[in-house]
Amino acid sequence: MDNLMVLHELTSEQYLTQLQNKLEDRHLLDEHRNLSLENSTEKEFLEWFFLEKIFTADKQLSPHTIKAYRSDAKTLLTFLLEHSLSLRDIGFPEVKAYNKYIKEKYAAKSAIRKLEFFRRLLDFGYETKFYKAHLSTWISKPVSKKGHYIIEETRQENAQTRVQVRELNQRDAEYVISFFPKIVKANRNREQLEKRNLLIGYLLYTTGLRASELLSLNWGSFRYNRQGYLFADVIGKGNKPRTIPVKEETEKLLLDYRRSIGESVEIDPADTTPLFFALYNKQDYEHKKRLSYPALYKIVKEAVNLAGKHSKVSPHWFRHTFVTMLLESDVPLAVVKDWAGHSDISTTNMYLERINQDNAYVHLSKVNLFR
Repeated sequence: MDNLMVLHELTSEQYLTQLQNKLEDRHLLDEHRNLSLENSTEKEFLEWFFLEKIFTADKQLSPHTIKAYRSDAKTLLTFLLEHSLSLRDIGFPEVKAYNKYIKEKYAAKSAIRKLEFFRRLLDFGYETKFYKAHLSTWISKPVSKKGHYIIEETRQENAQTRVQVRELNQRDAEYVISFFPKIVKANRNREQLEKRNLLIGYLLYTTGLRASELLSLNWGSFRYNRQGYLFADVIGKGNKPRTIPVKEETEKLLLDYRRSIGESVEIDPADTTPLFFALYNKQDYEHKKRLSYPALYKIVKEAVNLAGKHSKVSPHWFRHTFVTMLLESDVPLAVVKDWAGHSDISTTNMYLERINQDNAYVHLSKVNLFR
């Protein structure tokens, strides 16, 4: 796929010339000069699908999203391999069989994502004549429960019988965060590691940052406004920028952390040094390799285990907690949407609907049904 991806790095004139040559050399243009993969290899089909529908030049995908797409492709190819099928063999029976397999094997949200990937692949195949029929019409996705939930089985014979919200209450969130510095076992740079971990916990809890957004923070991501309040400028999902206010308590921890690692607390917008990096030896200080998601996930999991809380808690739970707490504190819906970086206000409204459901008894208690 690399030889195709290079096309996006060329100038407009170079791009057109080389694209024309590649398509004509491989006989991938039909009589109307439209992309035709009717006679292409399966490898070429997949390459063009990822180039045109996934890794497009105008979209900057996060490592998490790229990993998800690769996982979806692997799931499909593994299914085909296990049934001695190729991409060319896919027809109505294969679509229905794969659809059934995905719905039975995966939870609703994962199944929806994998079937959406499958739908896009089939549609691209139909558009480029790789498939003769509009096969995606036979896909039926499961219904996903609105909101941020996990499904737990309470009985072997009856799955999805209990729904639990993927967030913590305020007391539990603060309790878990108090264990972030306590998981440090190393003697070298213990103080710095403890301060780093505590700051990570506070940022997750008080800003609602996604894990990828937190790990992408640089020292130059922060700035003071004219009133002297600290803000973080974040590049979120879909490469969309947003600005989040930083709580005073979190700001103090941020500056304390910077001092502990021997760095200046003077904010420089041009400073692209990673905010969080490994701190175990001198080389870490010198090269400042950005903290990875597995490292962040490990910090959260170890703190949760040490605190003795729900084993499924992940970094994302703190984001859900943050959004819920804002709405419970009567922060306007539109403001919460902007701070959370939701692409649509309907996503934010899901939280509000559940909060209203939780408060149903409060409203009911105000009604006098008996005279």
